[in-house]
Amino acid sequence: MKRTAAVLLFGAILLNIMCGLSSHKIQSLNGVWLFRYDPERRGDEAGYFRPDFPRNDWQKVRIPAFWDDPRYDGLGWYCLNFQIAYSLRKKPLALVFDAVDDYAIIYLNGKKIYEHRGAGIDFYIPVTPYLKPDTENCLVVRIIEDTGGAGGINGKVCLKSYTDECELYRTEYSNSHALPAPQWLDRAVIYEIFPRAFTARGDLKSIIAALPDLEKLGINCLWVMPIFPIGEQNRKGHWGSPYASRDYFLIDPRLGTNHDFQQLVNAAHARGMRVILDIACNHCAWDNRLLKEHPEWFTTDAAGNIITPNDDWADVADFNYSNPALSAYMWSVLEYWVRNFNIDGYRLDVAELVPDDFWMTALKRLQRLKPDVLMLAEGEHPRLHLKGFHLTYAWNTRRTLYRIIKQNASAEQLLMTLEREQYRYPQGARRMRFIENHDEERAVSLFGRQASQTAAVLCFTLPGIPMLYAGQEIGVSIKPSLFEKSTIDWQDRDSGISDFYADLIHLRQNTPALQTGEFLPLKNSQPDALVTFLRYNSDEIIMVVANLKEKPIKAQLELPPNLPINRSWKLLLGDARVRKQGDTLTIKCQAWEWAIFKSD
Repeated sequence: MKRTAAVLLFGAILLNIMCGLSSHKIQSLNGVWLFRYDPERRGDEAGYFRPDFPRNDWQKVRIPAFWDDPRYDGLGWYCLNFQIAYSLRKKPLALVFDAVDDYAIIYLNGKKIYEHRGAGIDFYIPVTPYLKPDTENCLVVRIIEDTGGAGGINGKVCLKSYTDECELYRTEYSNSHALPAPQWLDRAVIYEIFPRAFTARGDLKSIIAALPDLEKLGINCLWVMPIFPIGEQNRKGHWGSPYASRDYFLIDPRLGTNHDFQQLVNAAHARGMRVILDIACNHCAWDNRLLKEHPEWFTTDAAGNIITPNDDWADVADFNYSNPALSAYMWSVLEYWVRNFNIDGYRLDVAELVPDDFWMTALKRLQRLKPDVLMLAEGEHPRLHLKGFHLTYAWNTRRTLYRIIKQNASAEQLLMTLEREQYRYPQGARRMRFIENHDEERAVSLFGRQASQTAAVLCFTLPGIPMLYAGQEIGVSIKPSLFEKSTIDWQDRDSGISDFYADLIHLRQNTPALQTGEFLPLKNSQPDALVTFLRYNSDEIIMVVANLKEKPIKAQLELPPNLPINRSWKLLLGDARVRKQGDTLTIKCQAWEWAIFKSD
């Protein structure tokens, strides 16, 4: 087993060296582009993406940059006509974007070639088949969704030659080491609770009452959504968003008292559970006293009026961290809940909209109070792992699972996503895997019962930290409203789903290879449908197989040559079957079927 790990490690090092030695040429596409706002969403029908579309009335803009109107959250179209540099004309080429805000569709010479999701995330597109080497090319970028003020192409754009694809998705962060994470994190199963929606009573005492059941389920980290009083001015709905905080030092009376929250933390700790508190440091409610006492701490428009982060977030005012006093105040807020209630860390809302240096200082100050404090970023940029955070949202696997299950993409895209993640993120970076949260549809409703369970198996067995949203473990299909009073129906329980999650969590909690083991994808003969991989350490080898299609399959599986082929596999969970057939393993799966095996 040690020899296996050494061989795999040597292979990874060799691949890194090969990628690093590959030479490439770059043609910058920065500079003057054409741009047009599309508030009426007529660009698709009108053909804005066509090379021959007349653009005489489009404005000239410089790239990279956000568009001029900071309050416009609609569609925007960019166009650039360019010729390929002579030195690149006989090479494989990729189109590389450092960042767009937020989502984009890319057209080249009138053909849609890519759809990107994720604000501020670099991406590349192999484009050699779509390019005209000797004549002008027309590149059109449609920003299809913007939810945070001005959008645009806010990162560099270039054509880049390559010989190996790993050159393209390697980032400057991949040679760095992520910040050391608390030791307890690798064993964590995170459970998100929206206190208002958790029970009909919707208070902190209800969470305390549920702790025995959560402990039995195997939950060992509670993520409690914001507990602060909610602003009334410009409130959304009757109850308002918990992210519109009116006072960071108080608890919403509807939820309970300081004593109640302290009792929750103490009771959770007594059962071996950590508690992390959700907070938005980017904005606050309009009737937060800070607007009157410190208006200079907020972002203003040209007329000096305090503004929202974007038009859709009308219930909150945007903080401006160019004022050092604001940073000092918010650091004191974060310290308060750790010092006075002994919480174990934070889930930080829209972390990428707050300056990195704020987070670095916040982490250092919190670690003086509690060395093993956890910082979870609602964000996915690789730099966050170097700038104050231990854990980031794995939106990448959630998006890929959506494409596979809902849009019939190939299942091998999931393993490609994990491979690209390895090269994009700092070494040792931990990602939170999930299939639903308070911003997303319930997985059972979105994917269906069987497919959602298969997706959950992958979240619990891929490298990373798994997360459940309260109610997910019983198959709840209705997402609670952020702005009204809605309650999880705990009587509407799917016993099959309940048993599934209990078994899955128990297996992860008792299998070190699934917590910190190495990850090795395995080739199989049905990559369009079947995901297969190993998690292993010096003591155990775990094999996971998952059919991500609504059809039965039979496939042959290739094991590494240095892993004895004659070993047997003990079924731990699931229904898929594996049997030896000559020098290969044969896998049989029904629709959406999966299984987890341990090598004997």
